[in-house]
Amino acid sequence: MMNPAAFSAQLPNRPLPVPAVRSTPGLRPAQPPSPAPTPMVEPVTISYQTSAASNIAISVTAGQTGAPAGFSIQWMTQTDYVALGSQWPVTFQVPNAQAPSFCKANFSGIVPSSGCIPYNLHPGQSVTVAIGDDSLYDSCAVSSPCSGAPLLCNTAYVFRAFALDATGQLRVSDTITCATSPCIGGSSCTYSQGYWRNHPNAWPVTSLTLGTVTYQAAELMAILDNPARGNGLVILTHQLIAAKLNIANGADPSAVQQAITDGDNMIGALVVPPIGNGYLAPGQTGDLTETLTEYNEGTIGPGHCND
Repeated sequence: MMNPAAFSAQLPNRPLPVPAVRSTPGLRPAQPPSPAPTPMVEPVTISYQTSAASNIAISVTAGQTGAPAGFSIQWMTQTDYVALGSQWPVTFQVPNAQAPSFCKANFSGIVPSSGCIPYNLHPGQSVTVAIGDDSLYDSCAVSSPCSGAPLLCNTAYVFRAFALDATGQLRVSDTITCATSPCIGGSSCTYSQGYWRNHPNAWPVTSLTLGTVTYQAAELMAILDNPARGNGLVILTHQLIAAKLNIANGADPSAVQQAITDGDNMIGALVVPPIGNGYLAPGQTGDLTETLTEYNEGTIGPGHCND
């Protein structure tokens, strides 16, 4: 039997065991917490929708905090934009010495009457607006120094939009480029209401019947010079006058004849402001107005004249 003392004795050339040393870790310097990532706030965005010869439809979409006060759009020809070094002019005056084609429009978020389109956008909400003479002129929630001026046909334009979001921060969109449709020449083409309003000497007739009421040239000009301000009767009449002048000037009426007949039937004996005080809701006249507008702008029918 093995001697216990011998079992516990140190074996030759074997070191004595050393107890493990546990070091006390020192205090690490406090690290500041990582800042939370700043949420990305989307700016107002714009995109191209459709073109006519005299205007371009642009869709405006609000960012994550909306555009409660409405928005504004600026535009000019791509030629002027490139001439400025692909920059916008320093000042936003109209007329603009740096860019003769520069213009702008403000789309109000305050709706003055039930007949106006609301341009105060909720987060992510979109609205499409037509930049050109007709829509800008007859909308009661839009102000523009170029509301009576159609865009040039077959011409590239640049656009951008501005909006104050719900936090009061100014949001600016990217610049986009799009072009109007080509125009055609000859006597069979059509002009927009803005053309006829600005060229009374070119009128082929001295009177027109709207509904059942006949108006003389001076009365028709007073009607064209009167912005609609939410009155659907005035909006419809502006396009109806232009369509009838186009037809009297030699344009093919086949694409719009039914709309003209329906428009006259809807107007009936109403006397159009400012000659009278007739009124129709914009929703009631909207479809007919759209068809007549497309005809006058050349989207349907023989095509738009080269102004």
